[in-house]
Amino acid sequence: MNKILRKYSLPVGLFAAISFASCDRQPSDNLTSGGSSNTTTSGTGGGLVVGGGGGNGGTVQPPKTILDERVKDYNEALRTASLKLVRDLPTLEQIKALQQASNKKVAYEEAIDELLADPRFAARLVKYWKDVMRQAGGANNGKPSRDTAPNFAARVMWEDQPFTNVFTAAGNNCPSFDGNTTTFADGECNNAAPQQAGVLTNPGTMSQFYGNMAFRRVRWVQEVFVCTKFPAEYSETPVQMGAADYMSPWEFETVVTSPINFQDTSSVICANCHTTMNHIAPLFGRFDANGQFQNDFAVMTPIAPDPVTTQLNHWLRDGEQLSWRKGEPTPDYAALGQAVASDPDVHECAVARMWNWAFSKEDIVTDLATVPPEVIEQYVVEFITNGYNLKDVLRSILKSDDFVSF
Repeated sequence: MNKILRKYSLPVGLFAAISFASCDRQPSDNLTSGGSSNTTTSGTGGGLVVGGGGGNGGTVQPPKTILDERVKDYNEALRTASLKLVRDLPTLEQIKALQQASNKKVAYEEAIDELLADPRFAARLVKYWKDVMRQAGGANNGKPSRDTAPNFAARVMWEDQPFTNVFTAAGNNCPSFDGNTTTFADGECNNAAPQQAGVLTNPGTMSQFYGNMAFRRVRWVQEVFVCTKFPAEYSETPVQMGAADYMSPWEFETVVTSPINFQDTSSVICANCHTTMNHIAPLFGRFDANGQFQNDFAVMTPIAPDPVTTQLNHWLRDGEQLSWRKGEPTPDYAALGQAVASDPDVHECAVARMWNWAFSKEDIVTDLATVPPEVIEQYVVEFITNGYNLKDVLRSILKSDDFVSF
C-alpha cells in the first residue's frame, strides 16, 4: 500500500472492529419478514439483506446512493472529452458513427483513442501544464523562457515517455512548441548547471520562483508534484514543544537558530516545515535570479536591515546531508531527480491531477480539490505497472464507467 493510502487508511485494529461489528449485526426483529428462505429485509446498517432465512447469514448489500441513479451516455461523454482534449466539439461524422454503432462502448473508446492521437491534444497538454506549473511566457529582458518546463512535461506525456523523465531527463529539457504546427522541437536548457534533472533545473522555473533562501522553489516542487503544502513529513511519535507538537521525523536540531531561528516555537513550530525544506533548498540556492547556475550560493538570507548572501550554515547545522526526505540523501541534482521520480506521493499526485482534469475539478492545492485515495487507487497501480505512462492513465479514466455515467 502506498504512502498516501497508508496516511488515510483506518488503523488495522479499528478496521477489524468495524468489520466484526458489521458482520455480527442482525436485522431488527420488527423489520424481518418471517422465516422465509428468500426474504429481503432492511438491515440496521442501512443496506439490504437478501436471502439467508430471515436475515441470518444473508448477503448484505450496500445502500443505494445518488451514484446508482446515473446512466451511461456515451454521446455526452464524447462531447465532454472532445472539448477537453482538443477544444472542439465532436465532428458530425464522429457523432453519427457513435450513434449508429452496434457496440457504443467500443465505438466510444475508439473515438477517445483518436482524440488522444490528435495533434490538437498536444497543444492542450501544453496549456494544461502551464496552468499546473503556474508559469508561461517567452524569454524577455534577459530572463529565460518560462514556457520550456511546461513544454517539456507536455512533450513527455504526448510522446508516451515515462512521466519520471520530467524529473530525471539529463538533456533536451527545454523544448519549444509551435502552436501553428502543434510540434515540439528539441532544446537544451544551457544554464551552466553541472547536471540537468528534468524541470527541477529548468532556468525559467528557477528564475520565476527566485526568492530568499530558495524556499519558493522548494515550495513549487512540493505543491505541483506532491500535491500538498508543507509540512511534508510526519513522525509517528510527535513531541510537544511550546504550545504545539513537533511532528517532523528529523532531529529538531538539524536546522539552525542563526541568522534565522528555525527552531522557534513561540507561535508555530517552524521546524515542522523547515526540517524538510532546509535539506532541499541548498540545491536550488545556487541558481540566480536569471535561472543560471553559480558556483556559490545566489540567493539571499533576509536579515534586517541588510540581507546577506545565504551560506549553507544558514539552513543546516554542520555535517547535515542534503536530502529529499529523511533517509533519502540527494547530494546533487541527478540524485534529487531520482528521489522525486521514485516517490509514491509524486505518483499519486500525477494521477490525482489527471482525475481532476478529466472531471473538470479545480486545483488540488490552491482550491483544496482533493481526491479520495480509494477513488484513484486502481489508476495509481496502473501508472506504476505501465511504466509511468500518464497519458494511458488519462485514457483509462476517460473510458471508465465514472466518466461515461451521468
